[in-house]
Amino acid sequence: MDIEYFVARRKARGYSQVELSRGICTQSTLSKFENNSQIPSLAILRQLCERLDLTLDDLDERSRATFSLRHQLEMAEEELMVENYRAVQKILGPIKIDQVQNTQLKMQYYYLEGLMATLTNQADTVALFSFTQILDELDERHETIFSQLAYLGEGVLYARKNLMERAQFFIHKVKQYLTVKLKQGDPHPGNVDNARLLTMMYYLGEYYTLLNQPQESNHYLKLGIERCAHEHVTYFLPRLKLLRAQNALTVGENPQLVMAELTDARAFARLNQNNAVLIQTTALIKRYRDLLINTAKGEKDDTD
Repeated sequence: MDIEYFVARRKARGYSQVELSRGICTQSTLSKFENNSQIPSLAILRQLCERLDLTLDDLDERSRATFSLRHQLEMAEEELMVENYRAVQKILGPIKIDQVQNTQLKMQYYYLEGLMATLTNQADTVALFSFTQILDELDERHETIFSQLAYLGEGVLYARKNLMERAQFFIHKVKQYLTVKLKQGDPHPGNVDNARLLTMMYYLGEYYTLLNQPQESNHYLKLGIERCAHEHVTYFLPRLKLLRAQNALTVGENPQLVMAELTDARAFARLNQNNAVLIQTTALIKRYRDLLINTAKGEKDDTD
């Protein structure tokens, strides 16, 4: 059993021994495991691993292939958040998913494949097949966050096709889930589920922007921006800020506010190397500045 890997994972996730053991076992039990190789009961060890997003197989030194795949999928998930679709495809392409035995990793793969297909306008059947693998095969009771992400993906797919009634069915499920999770309190900082909740917040914001409901959209964008600050992450900020700017334009907000949101979006896009948002914001800033200049000229001509 690779106890050194377990300890490294705990430290990387930001847990102290006291925090990790809370509600599961005593700190002494955990210390004896980490320092003296005294393995606790299977039930305790499984709970400790789950808190670290590990499986018992991950602690088997023979399971390095599983660890490697987990790392690859985490990288793909990060690249998807900054819209680096080419990098996502480069990571997912070589993976032989039919040879993967770990259910959690299979669900993560199909979620990424499905959302990637949706966002890059691939055939609907590609995305729906991936989401169906999660909902009908791997998580039939819909107990994991991946079912909620599959619902989200289907909602995004139908919303972008302007099939809003179908989209609403799935989006409503995600809203209910997110409301419950927020009432339960934040996952531990650094937990991968925090990033997935942030993904939900962004696409709920996008959905209500598409519905031309900027106030409802801004509610989820505000939640997303607050979570970015709480987690000290910036990968979603360019897109959150860009959507806020678009909502501000829709409702005729103060031009200075609109320009501030666009400027923030462009700055964070540069920081995160999100070229898609960088191109969009640069074009919008130029267009909006030209609009303001022309409006100002028109007002001056009227007074003359």
